[in-house]
Amino acid sequence: MRRFSKLKTGVFEILPIVYILLALVIPFTLNLHFAGGVSWSAITDNFGKIRFTIFQAFLSSVLTALLGLPGAYLVGRTRLNNVVRRVFRVMSSIPFVLPGITMAIGFFLTFGKSGIYSKLLNSLGINVQILYTFTAILLGHVFYNFPLFIRIVGEAWENIDGYVVEAAKLDGSSKWDIFLNIEFPLLIPSILRAFFLTYIYTFTSFSVVLILGGVQYSTIEVAIYMYSRITFDFKAASTLMLFQLLFIALFGYFVSIKREVHEKHFHTHLEKFPKWGYVFFVIYVMLIFIPLLYSALSGFLDYYGKFSLTNFRIFLSENLEYLVGTTIGQMILYTILISSIASGISIIISVIAGYYSSRGKKINYILLLPAAMSSVTIAFSYVLLNLPVLLKIILTHSLIVLPITFGIIESGWRSIPDNIIEASKVDGANTFKTFTKIILPLLKNFIFTAFVYSFTISVGETSGTLTLIEPPIMTFSTVVFRLMSSRNTEIAMVLNTFYFLFVVLLFIIIEFSRREDIS
Repeated sequence: MRRFSKLKTGVFEILPIVYILLALVIPFTLNLHFAGGVSWSAITDNFGKIRFTIFQAFLSSVLTALLGLPGAYLVGRTRLNNVVRRVFRVMSSIPFVLPGITMAIGFFLTFGKSGIYSKLLNSLGINVQILYTFTAILLGHVFYNFPLFIRIVGEAWENIDGYVVEAAKLDGSSKWDIFLNIEFPLLIPSILRAFFLTYIYTFTSFSVVLILGGVQYSTIEVAIYMYSRITFDFKAASTLMLFQLLFIALFGYFVSIKREVHEKHFHTHLEKFPKWGYVFFVIYVMLIFIPLLYSALSGFLDYYGKFSLTNFRIFLSENLEYLVGTTIGQMILYTILISSIASGISIIISVIAGYYSSRGKKINYILLLPAAMSSVTIAFSYVLLNLPVLLKIILTHSLIVLPITFGIIESGWRSIPDNIIEASKVDGANTFKTFTKIILPLLKNFIFTAFVYSFTISVGETSGTLTLIEPPIMTFSTVVFRLMSSRNTEIAMVLNTFYFLFVVLLFIIIEFSRREDIS
C-alpha cells in the first residue's frame, strides 16, 4: 500500500513535466527537424528587423521603467486613498490582458487624426501626427507595461521593512539617502524582473507594431508570422525563431544574475502623498485611463469621436461570415471553448506543480519555460504537425497562459500553513478529502483569479492564434484584427466594447472578492 502511495505521488509529481515535454519540447524539436535545419540567410535578410526589434524593445522598457518607478513609489510607499488604490488595481490589471487590437482602437480614438489629443494639439496650433510613427509604438508599449511595472515594483516597495526606513530617518538620513542606500538595493530584483518582462513583451510585439506603427515597422515576430503563414518558408521562420529564443534566454540570464531577495513584511512605512504625485496621476490618466475609456466606449463613437449608434447599426446589418469567414455564433463558441479548455488545462497543471514547487521541488523552472518563448514561436511548433487545428490552438493557449496561472496558484499554495495539512492527516483524512475540504477552499480565490487572467489572456491572444487559425475556427481577437486590417472598424469597435465591459466586470469581481491578507 505504501509502495502504491509513493508511485501515485511520483506520477503526480512528473505530470507537469510530462505535459511540458509532450506539448512544448517535442513539438518544438520535431518542427525544427521538419523545417530542414537553419537558414543563415534569414538572419542577414532580416538584419534590419532584428536591429529594430532589439532597439525598440530596449527603449520601450527604459521609458516604462522611468515612468513606472515614480508610480511604484506612490502605490507602495505613500498614503493613497483606498478607493483610488482599488481603482488603480483594476485599471492596472486590464492592459495586461487586453489584445493589442483592443488597445489600438483606444489609441486610434485618442491619438488619431480625429482623436481628442490631436484636436487639442491642433487647437494650440500644433499639427503633429502620432499614429503610424515610431512614437506611437513606444506609447503603445508603455501603455501595456507601465501598470505592470508599477504593480511588481510597488508591491516590493510596500514589503520593505518600515522599521529599517524609520531607523535610518532617526539617524539623520535624507529621503534620497534612504532610497539610494536602503530601498534601491532591495528593489533591484523586482526592477530587473519587471524590466525583463517588459523587454520580452516589447521584443515579441506583433499587433502593436503593425497597427500603430504600420508596415514600415516590423519586428522579428512579424517576420516569423510572414514566413510561416504567407511565404511558407519554414526554414527561415525556424531560424528566426531560434535566434529570438536564444536572444531572450541570454538577455534573461544577464538581468537575473543578482539573486532574488525575499523580504518579510514586518511593518509598512508610509509617507505623505507628495505634490508631484498629482502630476504623475494626470500623466497616468492621459496615457492609460483615457485610451482605456475610449476603447471601452468605442462601439458608441463614430469616426469623429462623437456619440452615435451607427456602429451598432452597421454591426447588425453586415454579414460577418462574408468579411472574415465565420459567424458571430461560431466566433463566440470557439472563443469560449478554446479559452475555457486551455485555462482549465493550465490550472490543473499549475495546482499540481504549485504544490511540489511550494515544498522545495525545482519544478518551477520547467513550468516557466513557455515564458521564454513568444506566442508565435509556440504556435509555430505546431504548424507542420498533423493535428486538428482546434487542438493546436488549445495546446498553444494553455502553454501561453501557464506561467501566469502557475505564478498565481503557487503563491496560493505558499500561503497555506503546513500544520493545517498535517492536522488533517492526523485526523485520518485521506488525500482527496484533505484537498476538497481544506485545500480547495483556501485556494479558490487564487484559482478564480488565475482562471480570469488565463481566460482573458487567451481570448485576447492574437499573434500565435493567427499563425494557426483556419476559418470557421476563429477567436474574438483574430476576428477584430482582420476587421481592423480590412478597414471594417465599425464592427470591430462594437465587438471591442462588448469584450472590454466583460473584462472590466471580471476584474472588479476579483478586486472585491480578494481577501485582505492577499496583496
